[in-house]
Order: sequence, then C-alpha cells, then structure tokens
Amino acid sequence: MIFTIAGVNSLTSRKAAAAPSHHDGAETCRLGWGTRFLSWCAQCSERSRQRRALAELDDHFLKDIGKTRQEAMTEAAKPFWK
Repeated sequence: MIFTIAGVNSLTSRKAAAAPSHHDGAETCRLGWGTRFLSWCAQCSERSRQRRALAELDDHFLKDIGKTRQEAMTEAAKPFWK
C-alpha cells in the first residue's frame, strides 16, 4: 500500500531514506558471486549431460564425429568440474 502525504510518495521517501551506504559494494559482490556460482553449476550440469550422451553413443556415431570408443570413455570419465 502506498500513501501520499503532502504530494510525497511514501515509497519514494523510503527509497530516499535508504541511501547508499558503504556496504552496497559488498552486497553487489555477493550478488555477483551468486550469479557466477549458478552459472558455474549450470555449466557443470551441461558438461556432465554431454559426457553421458557421448558415452552412450555407439561406434557408428563415434566414427561419424571422429572419435574412438577409448577417447569417448576417457572424456566421459572426467569429473563434472573439468
């Protein structure tokens, strides 16, 4: 609910009262860190999915992409973070 007193929007007044402080940079860093962490998690998940799919390909498809069974299994055995 927003109240108007003497032509001043109380929501605007609250924003003005919450002026930037020296802690704003730290909050921005935490937000940036969280975003980077979620992005890293998504990349790891996608990498893991692709490696599982590679391991499930038969020799005919591996030959089409220029990989041997040994190369595919070596790639699939890597941990998700690499």
